[in-house]
Amino acid sequence: AQLPDYYHLANVFVFPSLGTGEAFGLAALQAMACGLPVVASRLTGVRELVREGESGLLVPPGDPLALAAALETLITSPERAREFGVRGREVVEQRYRWPAIGQTLLALYRELV
Repeated sequence: AQLPDYYHLANVFVFPSLGTGEAFGLAALQAMACGLPVVASRLTGVRELVREGESGLLVPPGDPLALAAALETLITSPERAREFGVRGREVVEQRYRWPAIGQTLLALYRELV
């Protein structure tokens, strides 16, 4: 219950995963729901969630220079970072709220039956 309070204290969310331990990126989704821009590793599940140049920036896993450059981009471009945060929140609203998930599942069930 306190996580949103902590997310709201941040200016950017960094998700520098090295492997597929959290392939979907739930923490990044939570940050996007709070309107934060995301800098994340370019991993399969995360790429589906964080849209490069729209809701955040993706970097190669294990590349600290690329990670630093992406962070510098958002720190020196607060308007761009704000836009990423707004777009990320929109992605969450459109694709990951329970009504949207329910509609997707219902459509899938209907297609399979």
